[in-house]
This record gives sequence, C-alpha cells and structure tokens, in this order.
Amino acid sequence: MTLSRREFTIAAAVLVLGAGCGTASRSSGPKSTARTLQVGQSLPPVSLDPARSGGESALYVGAAYDPLIYRAPDGTYQPRLATSWRYTDKGNTAFELTLRQGVTFSDGTPLTAAAVKANIDYFRQAAGQAAAFLAPITQVEVAGDRTVRLGLSAPHPQLPALFSQDFFAGNLISPAAIAQPAKLAAQTFGAGPYTLASEETVANDHYTYVRNPAYWNAGDQHYDKIVIRVLPNENTALAALKTGQADVIAGSYAIVGGAKSAGLQVASTPNVVFGLQLNDRTGKLSQPLGKQQVRQALNFSVDRQKITTALLGEYGVPTEQLAASGQDGYNDTAFYTYDKARARRLLAEAGYPDGFRLPVLIPSTPAFFKDIVQAVAADLREVGVTLEITAKEPAAAVMELSKYPASSLGWGVLPPYFMGRGLWLRDAIGMNPFHSADDVLQDLDAKAAAADESSRAELDRRIVRRVTELGWFLPVCLSPVFFLHRDTVNLGAVPGKPLPSLSSWRPGS
Repeated sequence: MTLSRREFTIAAAVLVLGAGCGTASRSSGPKSTARTLQVGQSLPPVSLDPARSGGESALYVGAAYDPLIYRAPDGTYQPRLATSWRYTDKGNTAFELTLRQGVTFSDGTPLTAAAVKANIDYFRQAAGQAAAFLAPITQVEVAGDRTVRLGLSAPHPQLPALFSQDFFAGNLISPAAIAQPAKLAAQTFGAGPYTLASEETVANDHYTYVRNPAYWNAGDQHYDKIVIRVLPNENTALAALKTGQADVIAGSYAIVGGAKSAGLQVASTPNVVFGLQLNDRTGKLSQPLGKQQVRQALNFSVDRQKITTALLGEYGVPTEQLAASGQDGYNDTAFYTYDKARARRLLAEAGYPDGFRLPVLIPSTPAFFKDIVQAVAADLREVGVTLEITAKEPAAAVMELSKYPASSLGWGVLPPYFMGRGLWLRDAIGMNPFHSADDVLQDLDAKAAAADESSRAELDRRIVRRVTELGWFLPVCLSPVFFLHRDTVNLGAVPGKPLPSLSSWRPGS
C-alpha cells in the first residue's frame, strides 16, 4: 500500500507547521518538578501507532518507541535497537541489520529478527508516513534471532534514515501488539524509555509517560515522568513556559521575541522551505507556465532577502533551492538573483511581455502561507504577473492541487531521494499533481539511488540544481522550526542541524 497525496503531504506539512495557530485555551497543569518534564505541543497526535502517525505525533511516539537507528543531534546515525547495519551489495538493493541482544518491549515480548519482519510487514500495509518508502522492500529474511536481511526491487540509498526516528519505520512495535492493532492508537507497546500512563492521560488534552522498567538502557532515562500537553494557542503555551508550568514548548517566530525578552532559551533550525509550487509545467491550465523561460522569470522577479527579513527577521534564510546549507543536495552557487529587468526580458521572449494572470491555491491556515504568497504576489505584480489567490481548508487544498496551476510551498528539507518521491519525480505521490517529468532528472535520480555515499553527494547536488533550473518551484525562504525552553532543560541542539528528538533532551545544569 502507498500513501495518498493527502497523507503524504500532511505528514510532511505538520513538521512545517510546528506549533501552528489556534484560539483555544487550556489549563497549563501543575508546575514541573525536578524529575518531571512538562512539554507543550500545539497539536494532539493523530494516533500513537507509529505506523499510522505523522509529524504531529513525533514527540508522543518518540517517548515510548526506540528506533532501530538513531539520528543523533549532530546528524550522524548511531546504534539503537540495531547495533550495526550495512548494504551488502553495490547497488543499494540488499541491506542487513544486526539487532541488540537482551531487549524486550514494554509488554515483555523479546526483540528478535522475527519482530522486525512483523513490523515491516505491518508498516507496509498501514496508511502511515513510512509506507511508501518501504514499498521497494520485497523480501525480509529472518537469518537467526538477531539478523535481518532485506531485498529490494529498486535501489534505496536512505534505509538508515528510513529506520531512524525521523520516518517512524524504525520505531519498533511489540509483535504481540501488532496482532491486536486496535490497541495501538491509544496505548504504547514500544521498546523505548517510557510508556504511556493511560490512567494519567486525557486524549487531546495531555499525555503522561512514565519510566519503562524493562528499558534496555536505564542510564538514558533522565526523567521519572514526561507530560505532553496540547496547547493550541501559542501565547497560552508561552505563558506556561514563563511561569514554569512548562519546560519546553513548540513555537513559531511570532512568540520568539517574547520568549527571549523573558530570558528563555530559543532552539531553531532553518529547514522548512516556503514559497510557490509551479505545478502546471506543461501549460495545461496556465499556458505560460508550460515555458521554462516563464518559470525562470518568476524566480528572477522575487526579492527573497526582503521578504525573508520582513516575515522572519534574523531567523529566516533566503533560498532559491529545495535544500539547506550543510544538508544533502545543497548547492553553494546561486542561480536566481533578484533581477526584474531580466525577468521582464524572459517574459517578453516567451511571448508574454504584458505578463499574465496565475491562479494559486493556498491552505487557509496557518496565516504564514497567506503572508508568504502575498509577499511574492507584490513582487510579481511589478513584472506584470497577477496572482489570483484562493484559500481553502488545508485538507481540501491538498486534494484539489490538480485544479490549480500553482500552489503554496511548505516542505521540510529532506534528502533528495525522499523529496524526489514526494515532489518532483514523474510518479511522486506528494506534490506533482500533473505528473511532470524530466528525463535528465529521472536519470540523475536513478544513478543517485544506486550510488555509494561518496558518489551520491555530487549527484544529489546535480538533482537539486536541475530542479532549480527547471523552475518547477519558486522557493523564497527557509523558515525555522522552534523549540522554546527553560534553562532547566538541555535539548542538545547542534547549530545548522535538525532539532533533536525528545530522547536527546536532558536536565539542564
């Protein structure tokens, strides 16, 4: 089973939205104690089942489920439930995992190779974030209690990332619980440091976790209890943080100033690309977009630095590409500079000297999508291009992408292998509603998927460069994801890297 466009896009977009927006007010609960970690999160989990979760569920799932491979704060992959892993061929179609000895799930079931097979089979048939990326795995061999060998129908160079906490597929579930999947939505059956205390949990309000007595690494259990509260209104969440009723909250740029002025800590990483998607690349609905000159002209028309500074201050990073500095695929050289004269010249050469009208679909919430698209619209008007903006409820907007030639862009930066399958390859399931295809891009992707790590780095850069030159997207800025916290908590954040998962958080000095 593969993900639908809606499921794939929302899974990624939830990470983009971070704290989100809302007007509801909640009680902040009791003050934190030395051994209790209080966390504020804007959204409740869609499910506590890792196989059916999206980005909004990461904190809730991460407290109870250990991954096979751990993506550390510095970006390296480190042993967790698997002690080692490797590709056993030269084309990235055979992969082997060796499991840690002596691990049991919270219900007492032992971790074995058969348990891993049961998890892969379950994740593949579930409708969660990881299902599509597991599709190339056609064979799961149980080679003894601790060894799992995977055979793939197509090269997959990112299995270590896929089996990390970032994509959920490595968050192993007890096979005894998989046999009763209805329980997984509201209970936890992982091999992680904590378990959900159902008697101290109220769905959609707060979720309480206590130490897992069976955890294999007791030295990594830094709290007696973790309470994650759903605080949709980020001003309410900030008030809880200021008064000590929360230790860490997810937040947006809107409350960063208030947090800093109160002496609180700010952890951020600019890894979410916002802008426009120019989806109709053959001119089916908007004839001008069928010309590469026009798409490039739109990119030359936008003052990215001005927009980024106005909307995100010191925390935003202007960008023309779907990659971030220090991450896979990033190109150091620029392609689009702000050049209105060049944009007008390209439009004239393409046959549109007076510009044209371009319908754009955006989600009605959060407000940042509207802000960024309106800022782009102001620049495009100066070269004669008028955006006709339609806002729809987020889920509906995702389902109606094929009815509009352009839409808003809001995507967390991932390795090009994953972004290609969600954004720009012919059969991308996320954000390629017209199934645009480019032979050069398809060929580069095939080569990168089968390449070793050293060779893939340059191929990834060429992929991102090709996407940029095609003008299929109009990126504007990298927006941060924020965690705001008191100095009683050390998140272990590393500058320029994705923010650490909850299992990296420690009591502060």
